[in-house]
Amino acid sequence: MAAKSKSKSKSVPAKKTPSSNPPAASRPRHTPPQLTDTFRPGFWQEQWMPALILVVLAFVLYGASLSFGYVLDDQMVIWENVYVQKGFAGLRDIFGYDSFMGYFQKQEQLFLLEGGRYRPLSLATFAMEVGIFGKDNANLAHISHFINILLYGLTGVLLYRILLGLFPLKEGGRWYFSMPFLAALIFALHPLHSECVANIKGRDEILALLCSLAALWATLKYFDTNRGMFLGLSGLFLFLGLLSKENALTFLAVIPATVWFFCSGPGLKGRMFTAFSPLLAATLLFIFIRFRALGFMLDHGKAVSDLMNDPFIGMNIGEKSATIFLTLGWYLKLLFYPHPLTHDYYPYHVPKVNWSDWRALVSLALYLGMGVWAMLNLRKRNVPAYSIVYWLLTLSIVSNLFVSVGTFMNERFVYMPSVAFCIFAAWLIARKMPEWLKEQPDRPAILTAGIMVLIAGLFGLRTLTRVPDWKDAMSLNQAAIRVSYDSARSHCFYVTSLYKDVYQEKTKVTKDKKELAPIVDSMEYHIKRSLEINPNYSAALVMRSAVAAARFDLDHQLDKLFHEFEYIMERIPYNTNFRTFLDQYMKYLDGSNADKYVAFCHRAGYEFYFQKKNDPKTALHFLQFGIDRQTEDIRLLDDAAEVYTALGDPAKAAEMKARADAQR
Repeated sequence: MAAKSKSKSKSVPAKKTPSSNPPAASRPRHTPPQLTDTFRPGFWQEQWMPALILVVLAFVLYGASLSFGYVLDDQMVIWENVYVQKGFAGLRDIFGYDSFMGYFQKQEQLFLLEGGRYRPLSLATFAMEVGIFGKDNANLAHISHFINILLYGLTGVLLYRILLGLFPLKEGGRWYFSMPFLAALIFALHPLHSECVANIKGRDEILALLCSLAALWATLKYFDTNRGMFLGLSGLFLFLGLLSKENALTFLAVIPATVWFFCSGPGLKGRMFTAFSPLLAATLLFIFIRFRALGFMLDHGKAVSDLMNDPFIGMNIGEKSATIFLTLGWYLKLLFYPHPLTHDYYPYHVPKVNWSDWRALVSLALYLGMGVWAMLNLRKRNVPAYSIVYWLLTLSIVSNLFVSVGTFMNERFVYMPSVAFCIFAAWLIARKMPEWLKEQPDRPAILTAGIMVLIAGLFGLRTLTRVPDWKDAMSLNQAAIRVSYDSARSHCFYVTSLYKDVYQEKTKVTKDKKELAPIVDSMEYHIKRSLEINPNYSAALVMRSAVAAARFDLDHQLDKLFHEFEYIMERIPYNTNFRTFLDQYMKYLDGSNADKYVAFCHRAGYEFYFQKKNDPKTALHFLQFGIDRQTEDIRLLDDAAEVYTALGDPAKAAEMKARADAQR
């Protein structure tokens, strides 16, 4: 398959050499290419140098991550996922259930995620690593990082391979400045990809694109060779992409669009239908397997009521649509100017806006303009129109316009769509600018080479400086609060890292208030900031209780501590992580002031949970803390008698009443 040709010349026989193609200057513009053998065997022998450079470059850019451990969602998909930790024995469960079932272990918790998550292939690779190297292997995370980088480098090579077929080197051109190589180079360098590569969990994105591109490659091979084997491979590769992540579904449209843009010849429409059949079959098979594992897709997500799982809660239609287009514009900006970068686009790093906000209006105008321009230029089948179509198709599934993705946006969401930018930028530098400047395409000139060096330098430097942020939870969350200051999640996660990685470790070696106080001060500031942004953020409220306990260890003000606990009780249910923490801490406080301890048990158990919340079981749980502490407290015994009566246990109620009467 040749590059976008500019001729209406007759089809070239299947086994001619590329040199038999007529020179570009002799072909009229806007005519699609004819079938050739540009996907012929011999790629590795002829193109080993650029392929090697792309793989080595991936390791140069991301080599620092080889020493990193697990961070962020790695917890859910690897080291606390019981199916993954079983190794090969867990593969059946990995393919049989929601991808987060191995972490949550409870079906009801999966309903927090709209549509469910079925991405077993990346989890299967993690399980195989556990099976091969052992779950207790100290280097297991480093091995996982190595595999991520290798897969990323191979993705760049495959992109180069495909584009070299669609846009073969112009006569007199140089491979190192050709459009295919520059596109793959920009892809490898782009800082937006750092989240997918440096975070092990990002393998689902890497595999989804790698397998989807492989399906595209196999389809194009079929058009060059007429061999049915490649149809089978195209379906297989797309199926693997879908098992990696659902956004591979967009290639069901991307692949036919690519064929339509870049192929021609007798019987093209019929062959397109034939080529589409295995892709459709793979998609239907995936949907069937997904249904067997998860049930009906739309059953998931009905119970979502948490702002951190649905950031559009509380917005009207106008605010939601305006905010969505704000993020879509933000994606375009990050393609061209990838700074600042953050892993946290949760409420309200992305602000809630309406259609009076100029940024939403500009973004809407840009997307409408791109869409209209692409439609008007479809018949010309040019690279900008193709890039726009590819961008819109692959972005659609993560745009929040059709399916809620659980957050406003994420950099990893544009990993697959970013290929459009890489192709367009390379075409502009290697093909279009030389045409404007009357230079030879695919050969460096002063201006075009200077632009490419500048892009490569800036993108490469930004990637190198971003990768260290993914070293561990503390470095990642420190980076996040600098950028995402208005995100409730970034402040909460930062406090969690401070508490676990700094405060708790520090208390093991010292009780010096002067050393601990600054840490507690920082935790208090950031947890309050998190709750200013989202007052009902349950994770932040749980961390507020831990911070209150840390403050108590310094000032020993029990009244203040209990006031904090009561504040938190008002806002989150007791059947959360708050219960685990508070139960442990109530036992820890057993030796504190008895009167204040018992008074808190009365307020929390009787006044709040029994009288206000009508929750006698939780009320009794709190009352029992006080009764265990001061066995014959009359007030608590009277409280317990009334609660037992409400629970329908007259015998226990009588016992409590008798014990209280004995103390009067």
